[in-house]
Amino acid sequence: MTNNQYINAYKKTQQSSNVVTSSHEIVRTLMKELVNSMQKIVLDIQEERKRKQDQFSIDKDFEEKNARHRSKNLSKSLSIIYGLQTSLDFDKALEISNNLFQLYEYCRHEIIKGFSQKIEGGILKAIDVMNQIMEGWEKIPSFERQ
Repeated sequence: MTNNQYINAYKKTQQSSNVVTSSHEIVRTLMKELVNSMQKIVLDIQEERKRKQDQFSIDKDFEEKNARHRSKNLSKSLSIIYGLQTSLDFDKALEISNNLFQLYEYCRHEIIKGFSQKIEGGILKAIDVMNQIMEGWEKIPSFERQ
């Protein structure tokens, strides 16, 4: 690497560290990423169904790459849910934490079911749940965002 490349890499790192300023912001970012990866799973399911309906003959290399791509979105979604669940503070807010845990668990279940059965309906419902949680998260007053 040249000096300019090191400097640019450092600047990018510095910029990214400034983006996330609080635990509230981290959770918000995780939720957005979760919805994004869930939407990708839905698109993958729909695309696969369309290919089967159109009866395209696809080579094995393409299928393997596509399967890895789908698995990546699944893994990312499940990892984010795990991160959200483990970040809950049951000591400070037991009822809210229990409710959020159950909602995250619902989303996890729907993602796994939809991915394995190639049905996007449950995942779309889980996306709606996450969007509602994010709306509520956005309404938290800034002085309470610790």
